[in-house]
Amino acid sequence: MTAGREPEDGAPEDGNRYRQALSTPGALGFVLPGLLARFPIGMTGLSILLLVKSVRNDYGTAGAVSATSALGYAVAAPQLARVADRIGQRPILLLCAALCALDGTAFVLSVQHGAPLWVLFPTAALLGAATPAIGSMVRARWSGLLSGSPVLATAFALESVVDDVIFILGPVIATALAAGSHPAAGIICSLVLVCGGSAVLALRRDTEPPLATGPRPTGSALLLGPVLVIGAVNVCLGAMWGSVDVATVDFTADLGHPGLAGVLLAGYGIGSTVAGLAYGAREWNLPTTRILQGATALMALGIAPMLLVDGLVGGALVLFLAGAASAPAMVAGMLLVLDGVPASRRTEAMAWQSTAIWLGVASGSSAGARLADTVGPHAAYGCALAFGGVAFVVAAAGRRRVALGPAVEAV
Repeated sequence: MTAGREPEDGAPEDGNRYRQALSTPGALGFVLPGLLARFPIGMTGLSILLLVKSVRNDYGTAGAVSATSALGYAVAAPQLARVADRIGQRPILLLCAALCALDGTAFVLSVQHGAPLWVLFPTAALLGAATPAIGSMVRARWSGLLSGSPVLATAFALESVVDDVIFILGPVIATALAAGSHPAAGIICSLVLVCGGSAVLALRRDTEPPLATGPRPTGSALLLGPVLVIGAVNVCLGAMWGSVDVATVDFTADLGHPGLAGVLLAGYGIGSTVAGLAYGAREWNLPTTRILQGATALMALGIAPMLLVDGLVGGALVLFLAGAASAPAMVAGMLLVLDGVPASRRTEAMAWQSTAIWLGVASGSSAGARLADTVGPHAAYGCALAFGGVAFVVAAAGRRRVALGPAVEAV
């Protein structure tokens, strides 16, 4: 297991691990465009909601259109990643950039000109489906550059931090653009970033993972090694995050400060960011399976005090501390997936994890919202605790499957 190896001779000192990762020849060439192309993941859903709401003045319709786009991404991302594993990232990135530009323009014009819903839903779905799995492609490049290196865990921790930053700043930028400029400004910015970043990333062929030789693999990477187990864990973690989101919105509203929900949720994300940086800054001697189990347990236990907290300061502190286990859990899970699949299936295997998280967030948001409406925010936090507990159980029960090593190809 990558993160559970004993330190090797010549391993970097803790303070130099991030520097060594980023100074790897070719790394910055895909990290920066990958960041730009991935940023819309934290912006597009909210930008769609704000645009449709501004024209139709209906949050229900706006939310449904936004959810359709997210569903399109969740369904298509693993399939696009699978093709990228077979024919290379470059053609997929260029195709997705073109489709996003064309369909995104059609979607914005359709909303602005009052097109019927039967036009909005398929264009929103196609926009989500055309968005490439940038995070998986970037991690696949890291795994190719740093295969066998103890610094790979640091690179994955860095990517987890990037995800946290995107989900913290993305909604803020989307809201600011829609409110301060034009309702369509957020989605237009998202389109520029994903198209431009994807095109630049496609040009960096020096770090593109080489294509596998020999017979093409058949079947889905979902059935390989730890992919299904870690996917199940990520469904639960995503559901936990979705429950925390709606619970916090209701929690601050009950206290008479609805505008502070974003602040508390940002604290949750910042806790994950800080822990992610700390996790990647050193070599860990524990097996990766143990790290995953411990992190999922801490995520569940960390949110438990929110069942009793009834003040903003206490809530902010608990959420900050509870978020600290998120990044280590994500990094450990991705490393286990990487170790358990052939190199020719890495992008698809990691894309399945993104889909799992998206499905979990949608499920958790729905379940948490129902409990918040009928019982109150503490019940919604209890829902998050339950999802976290299930994540731990799945991680513990599946530890033998994820520790088997490289998987046999699915047929």
